[in-house]
Amino acid sequence: MALKHTILAFLSRQPMSGYDVAKEFAEGFGSCFWKASQQQVYAELTKLEQQGNVTYEAIPQPGRLDKKIYSITQQGQQELLDWLTQPCEPTAIREDLGVMGLAGHLVSFQVVIREIERRRQLHLEMVEQVKKLDEHFAKHLDSLELKDLYMHLIIRRGIRYQEEWVAWCDEALAAIVQAVKQ
Repeated sequence: MALKHTILAFLSRQPMSGYDVAKEFAEGFGSCFWKASQQQVYAELTKLEQQGNVTYEAIPQPGRLDKKIYSITQQGQQELLDWLTQPCEPTAIREDLGVMGLAGHLVSFQVVIREIERRRQLHLEMVEQVKKLDEHFAKHLDSLELKDLYMHLIIRRGIRYQEEWVAWCDEALAAIVQAVKQ
């Protein structure tokens, strides 16, 4: 998956400004599934516009640059459909904590414990953040349109992912404490 597919997916749901797309990556749905800086988002929107995959409407703002509201074009929708119909493979785990585990024996166990505790807290915070994304969908589950049901289901995947991290941290901490006691 490329950044362009994620942006096109956001725009397939509704037109958005570049700021709103970047905010989705920072705080919304993208914060769990795909990381991108504001600079990356704006650069990709420019490419998508040049390729004919998105268009924008310029909204004048007094004393500021025009606000661009981006929409997906037919060509962009076809690009997204072509991608959607291809099989997708599981993503390899690229995790710094895994490498730390590989070489953790080179530092005191307190260093490893401190990092696992820190990560546990981060994942607990993410659980709450992702649950907030799902509040509306969960309350209206019986009446969701299919596009919103899909959103709910993938957000539920994000919740489980974060919860599994917390459970793994708990398991790892207990195992390290037990090993140190021996």
